[in-house]
Amino acid sequence: MKVKVISSTQEIYATEDALEVYAPTSSGIIGILPNHTNYIAPLEIGQLRIKVGKEEQKIVLNGGIIQVMDNEILVLADEATKSEAIIKAEVEKSIENAQKKLSAPLEPAELIKLEKLLRYEKFKQQQADN
Repeated sequence: MKVKVISSTQEIYATEDALEVYAPTSSGIIGILPNHTNYIAPLEIGQLRIKVGKEEQKIVLNGGIIQVMDNEILVLADEATKSEAIIKAEVEKSIENAQKKLSAPLEPAELIKLEKLLRYEKFKQQQADN
């Protein structure tokens, strides 16, 4: 299968040889194999796993949309980072900054955005620890 993962700023990953894809959708983890039915769903914070041969590419997502059509998978992620590219010190600093901002009075929309960012950074921290 052809897979392309794009964040809001760049292409994160692409392959034409994926055997399996596992994505964190709002209704749970979905497994996608060749000849999967056409599908579109919102993505949650979590790990996208793409199996190519005996290798597995892991990408941490901060929401987005997945589309499956004719053995082509397109992931449009709000934010995405390859698991091996996570720098633990940067993640810890982002968490610290977000927690400081949470202690101040915030507008509801800003609070929701900040809490989502905090969940994403904590998930990245878990992936860096593994």
